[in-house]
Amino acid sequence: MRFSHLLKDSVKSIQLLIKHDLNILDRDKFIAKIRAGNGGVGLSRYNGCGGRGGSVIFLPSPKMAFSHITKSFGKSMIAVARCGESAMKTKLIGSDSHDTVVEVPVGVEVVNEDNGVLIARCDRPFHRYLVAKGGEGGRRENNFRHEKGESLRVGIHVKLRPNVALLGFPNAGKSTLVKALVPTKSVKIASYAFTTRHPQIAFWNGEKEGDEPFTLSLADLPGVIEGASRNRGKGLSFLKHLQYADMILLVVDCNGFQLKNDLNEEYRTALECIGLLNKEVESYDDNILSKPFIVVMNKTDICKDKKILQSVMGQLRSSSWADKLSPSLRPNKKFRIEDVVETSAKSGKIDELKTILRERSHLIHPNNRIE
Repeated sequence: MRFSHLLKDSVKSIQLLIKHDLNILDRDKFIAKIRAGNGGVGLSRYNGCGGRGGSVIFLPSPKMAFSHITKSFGKSMIAVARCGESAMKTKLIGSDSHDTVVEVPVGVEVVNEDNGVLIARCDRPFHRYLVAKGGEGGRRENNFRHEKGESLRVGIHVKLRPNVALLGFPNAGKSTLVKALVPTKSVKIASYAFTTRHPQIAFWNGEKEGDEPFTLSLADLPGVIEGASRNRGKGLSFLKHLQYADMILLVVDCNGFQLKNDLNEEYRTALECIGLLNKEVESYDDNILSKPFIVVMNKTDICKDKKILQSVMGQLRSSSWADKLSPSLRPNKKFRIEDVVETSAKSGKIDELKTILRERSHLIHPNNRIE
């Protein structure tokens, strides 16, 4: 299969999952109550065996949109399995109950809301994932004491699988960059922080010289702020969408960042911003740090000091880029920075970034390069 065909399949799957005109993921977590069936009552006097209670099974479907999760459960978001049949004088062996099978989109993760334990990562299409086990029926082996089925409250976490995810502080120009890459995309852009409140997807049509056109899916995520790991701002909940991204664009305002014009709000330089973002991602899931990162130094059209910009870009191309940060801003495990590029998304000066994306598009499917 050609590389371009693989990308088309990847893009189509994301479009299908979002299934929204604006490709905005309005909701990325659902809460459901799950109750498996109790085992049937045994009959000790006649050695009668109760039937097994039904289990609740999740079945991932590659053609199911995220928004259809509520259709699988109903408005109440409850999945219940029936109890096993009790033993009777006229029927000493009670029948087992059928399992309740709930269809879910591929890629959702099921987490126990009470203890935070991952129950199932539903990433194999049509594989049956046990979420709640039905109780055993009463029989000699358990002194004819039938068991209750498992009952729990679960969080169903939706995770995007973009080719490219955009990460940065608020107002760094992520949405403007998406708009520059995909002019037809409807994107909310403003001069204040947190204009992006939900993850949104766009599709960039790229081309390689002498090859077929291809498309990359781009995920624009809400801005991270210092202290996000302590649930400041929008917290880190949306960083889960980085876990399946093929590569990440780290979008940084080359002039630095200050959340608001307040003496109590500390100003951070561009390099400090990268260090802080690194620490926040590390706090959430340090496995993300091994993904390829491209640092995008944005807003160069209003750069206050070009010499400082070039100096910072030079540092970032070195493996020791974090050494000049103060200990409180220095991450323990650093981003894997593959490229550093300067852009002015507002002015449309993104040609160098486009070239890098084309050149590095093989990272999407490294084992399926075009020969």
